Amino acid sequence: MRQQLQPAYVIHTRAFRDTSMIVELFTPEHGRVSLLARGVKTGKAKKSLLLQPFRSLHVSWAGRGELPVLAAVEEAGNSIHLQGQSLACGYYVNELIYHLLPRDDPAPGLFANYWSVVSALDDPARRNAVLRQFELELLVQIGYEPLLDHDYATGECIDKDTMYRYRVPEGPYAIGSHSDDDNANLEGPMTKRQQGLQLCGQTLLDLATGSFDNPVSLREARDLMRLLIHYQLDGRELVSRTLFNSYSRLEKSGSHT
Repeated sequence: MRQQLQPAYVIHTRAFRDTSMIVELFTPEHGRVSLLARGVKTGKAKKSLLLQPFRSLHVSWAGRGELPVLAAVEEAGNSIHLQGQSLACGYYVNELIYHLLPRDDPAPGLFANYWSVVSALDDPARRNAVLRQFELELLVQIGYEPLLDHDYATGECIDKDTMYRYRVPEGPYAIGSHSDDDNANLEGPMTKRQQGLQLCGQTLLDLATGSFDNPVSLREARDLMRLLIHYQLDGRELVSRTLFNSYSRLEKSGSHT
C-alpha cells in the first residue's frame, strides 16, 4: 500500500540502527503514523534535514504493517523556529499527540488547527489560551470530552457564581453538595483526583466556550487541563514539562542579571 504526498508534521524521531530513523508523523487522514526512514543519517541523505518538527511537509510512504517505509518527503512551505519556553510548549503539543492520539485515527480537525497552535506559541499573551483549546480538542478527539456544562451529581447546569470540585473522570460537583459531603466522610488521605480540583463555575463555562479573557479562568483552566491530561497519560511523565521549567528558570535568572 502506497500513500502519495500526504500533508504531515514530524512529532517525534528516534534512531534505528546506524543510518536510519523511526519517524512519527501527524497527518489529517491517518492521524499518527510511524515510518521507517532508511539511510537518512548518511552523509548523502537530505531527508533528515527536512524531517524536523514545526515544518510543514508532504510525505509519501509504502508498505503494510506497523512500520511502512518512508519513500519521499518534500517541504510544503511553512516552517517556524521556536526558542526557549515557546520551544518547550511546541514539544509539549507534539508529545501529547505522540502519547495520546492512536495510530491510524483520522484527525482532520485537529490537524487543521495544529499549525495555528504552534504559530501562536511565540506570543506569550496568546500561548496559554491556544494550549488550553488544543488540549480540550485533543481530549475530544480521543473520545474523552470533559464535562463542563452541568453538575455530574445533580444534572443541574453550571452556575457561574458557584464553586465546584472537578473529580476525574466524572466531572464537576458543587462544593457543599451531597457529593462533597461524601468526600468528607472518606477515610485516609485523598489524591487531588479523588477529592476534586476546586474551581469556579465561570471557569468551566469559559473553557466550554473557549473564552479566556478572565485571568482567573485561564489559570484555573490550566490546572484543570493538567489534571485531565495527567489522567489520560496514566502517570507517564512528559519531557517537555521538565524542559519548560528549565527554560523558565534560565529566563528568570537572566532577568535578574
